[in-house]
Amino acid sequence: MKHKILQYAKDMTAGRLARGFDHCNRVYHTAKQLEDEYDDELLYAATYLHDIILAEPHQLQSAEKAEAVLHEVGFTPGKIELVKEAILSHIPEGEPSFKEAMMLHDADILDSLGMVGITRLAVGAFFWKGAKSLSGVLDLINEYKDRAKSRLLLPRSRKLAEEKIEFMERALKQLEKELALPESDEG
Repeated sequence: MKHKILQYAKDMTAGRLARGFDHCNRVYHTAKQLEDEYDDELLYAATYLHDIILAEPHQLQSAEKAEAVLHEVGFTPGKIELVKEAILSHIPEGEPSFKEAMMLHDADILDSLGMVGITRLAVGAFFWKGAKSLSGVLDLINEYKDRAKSRLLLPRSRKLAEEKIEFMERALKQLEKELALPESDEG
């Protein structure tokens, strides 16, 4: 069952930079660090299928596609509903109501912090938000970093975020410094 889910995730996310298979894989492995006891089958399906569709609202589109995939691989209807709920609530503004959903939610946020986060958000700034300058990228990354602090739900998530956020603050301060050049004189 896991093999089919993994292959489906690889096929559906191939060639994507910010929300591709590597992201899903990191989210799964990060999520496993956040709690000691959890339903791994549920967490696995939710993390690998949470971003399989990019069309907005991506969480709704991905949840619907995940439902079809999970029926195909033999998940029970009850577990399919839990996976869908986890996917629907994985966005930063989401309000997950059970442990595995909180793990996905927080791990997804954590993957947008630190150096990986800076890279993902820089790519996303252009593709998702239409940023036209590095200043626009900087604004999006700062906004996400500041918002992420208050959105993490689990104690281990907040602990893991500390080092990533400290790094981001140093890196973004450096980027601000490098972008703060005067306009050239046309004398």
